Order: sequence, then C-alpha cells, then structure tokens
Amino acid sequence: MADIVTAPANPVNKADTAAGSGVKYYYMGDEKQKSGGYKLGSAMIWAAGQWAVCWFVTEDSLLHTISACFSAFFAGWTTSSMLGRFARWGANAGVMMILGLLVGLAIFSGAFSGVSTLIDLVRTKELKVDWDGLQAFLLSKAALAPAAMGPLSGLYVRMRVPSTKKK
Repeated sequence: MADIVTAPANPVNKADTAAGSGVKYYYMGDEKQKSGGYKLGSAMIWAAGQWAVCWFVTEDSLLHTISACFSAFFAGWTTSSMLGRFARWGANAGVMMILGLLVGLAIFSGAFSGVSTLIDLVRTKELKVDWDGLQAFLLSKAALAPAAMGPLSGLYVRMRVPSTKKK
C-alpha cells in the first residue's frame, strides 16, 4: 500500500516524482471535490417522476404527458439550483428533504415563478392568497410528483454537492 504524502515544493516532472517510489503525491487542486451534474440529474428525476404520475396515475394523453414532463424538467432544474446553495452552506439531509418539498411545490405550482414575483410580493400593500385554490392543488393528484420528487431532489443534491461549511 502506498503512503500518502504532500508533494515536494518544486518537482521537476509530476510523473517522475512518483514513479517507482510507491508514494502517491497530491498536488494543489487534486483534493477539490467536483459537484457538477446535480442540476441535470435532479431535472431528470423530476421529469421521470412526472411521466410516471401522468402515465400511470392520472392516465393523461401522450401530448399532455410530454408537456408536463418538460415543465417538470425545468421545475427540477430550478429546485436543484436553489437547493445547491443550501447544500453548500452545510444543510443536512433532513433539512434538504424539507426544503426540496417546499421549494419544489412552490415552483411546480407556479406560486414562485421568478424574481418578478418576489418583487411584487415585497411591494404589495395587501397580500391576497387564494387559500381554496392552494388547498385544491395540494390535495390533488397533480401534487403527487412534486411531493415525491422534492425530497428525492433534496437528498440527491445533498449527496452530490460538497459542503463548504467551516469545521
């Protein structure tokens, strides 16, 4: 088994310094963890989950199913983008599941559709919420996919994004 040590200050050639010595050298940047691909993976999870719900649970037409899958793809991409920030801040798996559920339902339902919605929410004097419509959506079959995919997306992002929290 090779010993793990830091590299000499000025190696002549990266390959020559470790050749035949049985010592494995780590150079600056080698220990950096890569976290790419979690947005695409989460988007695919959402699209696959939406396809399963549309095809097997609600038995929608093919065109409606494809349209819903595209919508779910972008909802999953956006949800994982937001969750990635919380994962970098060091959120644990339980928090990521809850955030995935809440953020995913908010994005998928259309309640949060961009920065303009946030600006309108801040500037409004009187906040009116359609509680009956919200309850109808949350208790419908349309909420099955985001309710299932949100926590899965949270766990997937937590698994793929390294934490930068100081220890």
